[in-house]
Amino acid sequence: MLPANRADAEAVLRAMGQCDPLAMDLTAAALACSIHEHPDAPSAEALDVLEQLIAAARASQPQTVEALAQLLFGRFGFEGDGETYDDPANADLRAVLVRRKGLPVALGVVWRHVARALGLPLAGTNMPGHFVMRMEAADGPVLVDVFQGGAILDHAALQTMAHQAGEAGLTPRMIEPVPDVLLAIRLQTNLAARARVAGELEAWERAAWRRALLLPSDAGIQLEHAEAAAACGLLSRARQAAELALASARNEAQADAARRILTTTGRRLN
Repeated sequence: MLPANRADAEAVLRAMGQCDPLAMDLTAAALACSIHEHPDAPSAEALDVLEQLIAAARASQPQTVEALAQLLFGRFGFEGDGETYDDPANADLRAVLVRRKGLPVALGVVWRHVARALGLPLAGTNMPGHFVMRMEAADGPVLVDVFQGGAILDHAALQTMAHQAGEAGLTPRMIEPVPDVLLAIRLQTNLAARARVAGELEAWERAAWRRALLLPSDAGIQLEHAEAAAACGLLSRARQAAELALASARNEAQADAARRILTTTGRRLN
């Protein structure tokens, strides 16, 4: 059952953050995030598209990247939005399902939804900059760009992507499969970054909060939420996030950042 409102969505995301991340339902998480951001937006059409996708997938039984691309891009028309790339709708799963276009990671949620229903070994990766998916095959992994309709990426293309993201070169870690929770996090990271640049502080805080709920043990994520909450004047929430960051800090820099937020918010509260 879908969350009915923003409070329900927060409860769903909080519960997901307390469970085994390997068992998380990515589609349910992305839908909860969508409802949290736009609680009054309709869901029926998006849910109908999900049902159509699964029915078509079970009927055609795609087993390769090429067959998945034929279904998702060729038949249903899911493609990257290169014209209005920064539109927040491109990272909102319900909007993506209705519009049939979105950011790479949002399209990845759709691809993963179908793959999971069919038991296919398709997962997201850690590729910096441009999101890439990975399908395990008998002769080795296949790397796919869902933004480009399911184009298969060779080593040279992946190397170029790494360089464009400011990396020295491609590393094995960049193309390793990652848990679904990191796709959900990456989707919210896109929204948080865009809202922050646009000066939309409340939208930034909501996206940062969703990330913090999904991955409460990550100090970096908690620090960003603390910063966003403080910018919105949500000082108690900022302090709670900073305390979580301090408890899970991986290095002294993170611990120092958490302490600074606790100090500054403490002064504002007094």
